Amino acid sequence: MAKTLEFFFDFMSPPTYLAWTRIPGIIERTGCAVVWRPMLTLGLFQATGNRPPMTVPNKGKYSGMDLQRFARRYGVTLNPNPHMMDLKIVPPLRGAFVAQERGEFDAYARAMFEGMFLKGLNIGADDVWPKLLEDAGLDAAAYQAGIAREDIKDKLKANVQEAADRGAFGAPTFFVDGEMFWGQDRLDFVEEALKR
Repeated sequence: MAKTLEFFFDFMSPPTYLAWTRIPGIIERTGCAVVWRPMLTLGLFQATGNRPPMTVPNKGKYSGMDLQRFARRYGVTLNPNPHMMDLKIVPPLRGAFVAQERGEFDAYARAMFEGMFLKGLNIGADDVWPKLLEDAGLDAAAYQAGIAREDIKDKLKANVQEAADRGAFGAPTFFVDGEMFWGQDRLDFVEEALKR
């Protein structure tokens, strides 16, 4: 019987984007089901005392180079987003819950990740997010209404807290049978766990 992969993610995370590009192959090879768990990484950092790599100059510089190495290995484009320091990320993360409810998560995630790491957009900006939705064939008005709902806001907060409670400290974080894996460079271990 195929296993389930829980994927705690944030659209602002370059490693999460790289992991997202590899998920279709993992699904094909393992038959796993993926449970997409949006979370605000900055909130997780606050909850766990962690810091974003970009706030540590040497770590930020190295991480950028290393991520480009992985992008080349995977044969994907990863463009640095110039809006990282003023990124409006909460609306897109809340929108992921709306997309799941509407059965449109794949199209939604593609629009957000490509907007972020191929087009270099501030994907949650008031003049950008609705256009990304419309360009993806999604109902921007329905998403705007959805992200204003209290239950959607509560789900995002709950995912951050659950991730912290389960030991997560950054994105992407994966769980298979309760075992945690952190980082896009741990997907080989994730796949092994899915095949056990």
